[in-house]
Amino acid sequence: MKALLQRTIEILKKRVKENLDTINQNQSEIRQLLTQPLSAERTYYIEKHYDINKVLLSENNDFINLQVTLLNFMEKYKDFPILEEEELPELNSELFMDDHELFELTIQGRLAFNIAHPKFEDEEFFQKLLSYYSTAEAYEKCNALLKTKEKTSPPSPTFGGEKKQQHK
Repeated sequence: MKALLQRTIEILKKRVKENLDTINQNQSEIRQLLTQPLSAERTYYIEKHYDINKVLLSENNDFINLQVTLLNFMEKYKDFPILEEEELPELNSELFMDDHELFELTIQGRLAFNIAHPKFEDEEFFQKLLSYYSTAEAYEKCNALLKTKEKTSPPSPTFGGEKKQQHK
């Protein structure tokens, strides 16, 4: 459990650093925008960058507080045997992604849509993928998705060991 907590803290630290990089990039863009003449468009983009930075700072605050809580927990219970348990499953970064990130990775082909996909059982996600590929006229992808889902679907209902016959 100790290794899992440490890994979680590292993931949180990484996310805080990524957010800080984005904030710094946004600040640079704001400085660039401030050199342009005053306009509604300039004001819109400055406010947009500030709003994004505000959200990221709030997220960082939560992530840092969680890190402190986990570190305090580990310190408080450092002598408990449960913290020394090993045998931890390997964590997938996909578990920490939102639907949009998972969708982007899936359509880019970087995350295969199969039974191991975190959204495989999510019908809404599946329909969104089908719609995307249909709109892109990638019908072979649509067929592949349908076949993948079909392979893992339970068999159709049976009656007395045989498929139910429909009367004409």
